[in-house]
Amino acid sequence: MSDPFAVPTSRRESHAPLVAGVRIEVDAWRAENYPGVTDTTRRLLEHWFLDEHQTVDGYPFRYYFAQREAVETLIYLHEVTRTRSLADMVGRFARTPVPVAPQPYPRYVVKAATGSGKTKVMSLAIAWAYFRALRDEADDVAPTSLVIAPNLIVYERLRTDFEGGAIFRGDPVVPPEWRADFDLRVCLRDDPIPQQAPGVLALTNVQALYERRPSPDANPISVLLGPVPPARLSAPDPLLLQLSRRGRVVVVNDEAHHLHDQVKSDTGEPLVAVQTLRRLHELTREAGGAGVSAQFDFSATPRNQQGQLFPEIVADYPLAQAIEDGIVKRPVIGELSGDLQAVSDDAAERYRQQLGAGVLKWREFRDRLAPAGHRPLLFVMAENTEAADQIAAYLQSLSDLAGRVLTIHVNMAGSARGEIRRDDLELAREAARAVDGPDSPYSAIVSVLMLREGWDVRNVSVIVPLRAYTARSAILPEQTLGRGLRRMTPPGSGVDEQVVVIEHEAFRDLWDKAMDDEGLEIERRRSDDVHPEPVVIAVEPNRLGSDIEIPSLSRTLVRNTADLAAMRATDIPERRLSLPETLRGGTVDYTGRDLLTREVIEQARYELPAADDPGAVLAWYVNVLQYATRLTGQFAVLAPLVQEYIETRVFGGPVDITDPLVLQVLREPAVQETVLGALREAVDRTTLVTQRVAGREKPLLLSATRPFLWSGEVASAQRSVFSGQPCDSGLEVRLCGWFDRAEDVAAFAKLAREVRFSLEYRAENGRLAYYYPDFVVRLTSGEHLVIEAKGLADLDVPRKDERAVRWAADATSASGVRWSYLRVDENVFDRHAPRLRSVAGLVEVVAEVRRQDYLRSQPEPRRRSREEILAAMAKAREVILPFDIEAEVRRLREDPRA
Repeated sequence: MSDPFAVPTSRRESHAPLVAGVRIEVDAWRAENYPGVTDTTRRLLEHWFLDEHQTVDGYPFRYYFAQREAVETLIYLHEVTRTRSLADMVGRFARTPVPVAPQPYPRYVVKAATGSGKTKVMSLAIAWAYFRALRDEADDVAPTSLVIAPNLIVYERLRTDFEGGAIFRGDPVVPPEWRADFDLRVCLRDDPIPQQAPGVLALTNVQALYERRPSPDANPISVLLGPVPPARLSAPDPLLLQLSRRGRVVVVNDEAHHLHDQVKSDTGEPLVAVQTLRRLHELTREAGGAGVSAQFDFSATPRNQQGQLFPEIVADYPLAQAIEDGIVKRPVIGELSGDLQAVSDDAAERYRQQLGAGVLKWREFRDRLAPAGHRPLLFVMAENTEAADQIAAYLQSLSDLAGRVLTIHVNMAGSARGEIRRDDLELAREAARAVDGPDSPYSAIVSVLMLREGWDVRNVSVIVPLRAYTARSAILPEQTLGRGLRRMTPPGSGVDEQVVVIEHEAFRDLWDKAMDDEGLEIERRRSDDVHPEPVVIAVEPNRLGSDIEIPSLSRTLVRNTADLAAMRATDIPERRLSLPETLRGGTVDYTGRDLLTREVIEQARYELPAADDPGAVLAWYVNVLQYATRLTGQFAVLAPLVQEYIETRVFGGPVDITDPLVLQVLREPAVQETVLGALREAVDRTTLVTQRVAGREKPLLLSATRPFLWSGEVASAQRSVFSGQPCDSGLEVRLCGWFDRAEDVAAFAKLAREVRFSLEYRAENGRLAYYYPDFVVRLTSGEHLVIEAKGLADLDVPRKDERAVRWAADATSASGVRWSYLRVDENVFDRHAPRLRSVAGLVEVVAEVRRQDYLRSQPEPRRRSREEILAAMAKAREVILPFDIEAEVRRLREDPRA
């Protein structure tokens, strides 16, 4: 293990283009005892890095070399070389070409691994600017600092460090002989800014600088992470005005990647977060000051949304170096093998290996650390909120985790950040502040999004990541790993701390691509994303002649719970499952492998923990049944029914749900599918009813669709009311071009879900499902079609076809306009499209292909009578296409060769 405090003889390379050149000059400058600085700066550097220090408890204190190098670099660039623009830095230090964008004031980015002490570097930079402005009367720095957090969670952490000047008193920031002169007023959010104070540190989160503030009944995410930024600033925030009157300001951004990857997708123009700081610069200059003297940005992952490093990085302390130096915990990748995980809709079953291994490793940490008073945490990152609930229910069913699982609900739909439920909001904030405390009631945390900056807890010992890692998801592997890196004990204390990461393919990628690079150097995109930025799909006002009116019909399938309470276990088919004679458990083989050296450091085989809480198991079955049948608020009705069925009908006789053998069997995926299948079918029979279709007065107009964003392929068309056609496949793109040229098409549109046109149907498994058709087409004859483009057929295709045919007939009856349905298979379209000129021709081709396919599928067709063949063909064509077939039937009867 390296000495994290000593000046190293070598260190890991950086892939930031400026860092290598900057390091060479800063190393030489340090070796020469800091030439070119003022006496004030020299005294600060000597005090921080050469003087001996102790904490208030009497322990020795030293700044890490990474912290030293970061602040030395900022001072060297700004004070010594006066290199204050990206263009100047690129010209002096870059070894490869770097794109240069104009910046109205100096901006320097420090890349520092999570847990390496960024906040301490921030305090040193603020103190240097303060003392230089006051003692040297320097006009290129300021005694006023604006410290910006990306959200309220990080704000709360920074508040602990800065409120009342705590970090300046607790750390050796101020030389003892200058303490009497140190008068830095710390102002929290909404505090007035004193104009006559010698120095001011204003701490806020970036959203508080926007003019718009969240109302009392605003979306809870606005309360926690701040309101969504407006498109443009309209009036300066009062805090900006107050700061501008102080003449000069130094800006310090924590987790700066949140701020600077926000740009407009079409122009690259910075969004309001960056505009806000530029407005502060302008206001300060208008007030007679010098504007923003410098901007210091700090981040462990200073990358844009394509995974590229910010070009302004001047200091780099990578995660791999922090691991080698012992500043953070050493990650151990837990590779799993053994029993295969189940294929299940239940995330707790789907990830049974990972969760079981995570619980077992957490128990080992708990037992080992309890004597020292440490309480390890298990962190599980789920795919979505449904999976989070399923996983939390499983953890709650374990006796030593019951009542000790914190679930933070985050809705990922439509946003990478998601929305936190209102009733979970204060819980999330309190947990972020106190989860490491001795009185915290939690041993496990399950969430979708909360493994982010601000959750800087030290007790995380096991991480189970169960969701994808992409730039689009806004969570990088380093960020999730970073939530478990902070040590419980100080570096150099002799404790070799570890954090176990249960195997995930994203961490394999991070591992295999070498941690010295930290993975994501090349730009990353999803392979099916043709357009890297979202495109706005909107109605074109000059194309309203291409609008299409879709009849609005009542649903044919509805849920009616009137008879649900009358259901009894005898209404559900008996299953007669057998019980084992003894308890059995699955096993998992565990291998602990050092993340950097790849050395195997431990191996073990564990018995997977089994559910032992009958209430939790019953609740799981009831909740899954509610979800499967789309019955909300029926838990009290369904719970006794499910319990009665399990205890009297599932095992061929009476059993007790509290019996460990029964609980063991109920956890098996095959049993779950069997029991839930019987329950679901019975509940569907009772509650899912067909009603008569009725037309509604207000039809669905395409022109009423609100503008929406689309990140997939977009096709251009002139015969559509939409500005672009949102396509999911190459077939849909080709169909758009063909419809736009077809001689009998008056208007068409590729439908997205934002159009809100869907058809309910019974899926292959009998469940109520919704089908969203691909296209609507209006022909020059006035006839309308619903068209489905199909690449690969699935089991539900016949049911969707049947439902669409029925809808077309109902729509024709309700509206008086003829509607038809057509399914276009990719192989058929690609083979015949070059010679087709009209939809009518396409209909004929599809009908002929269907007829031939049907004939080929029949056993010994020549032995069947002509009438049988005609009847079967007519029925087949009715399912595919409700066009008039009398002419075709007459042709078959008249043609003896048919």
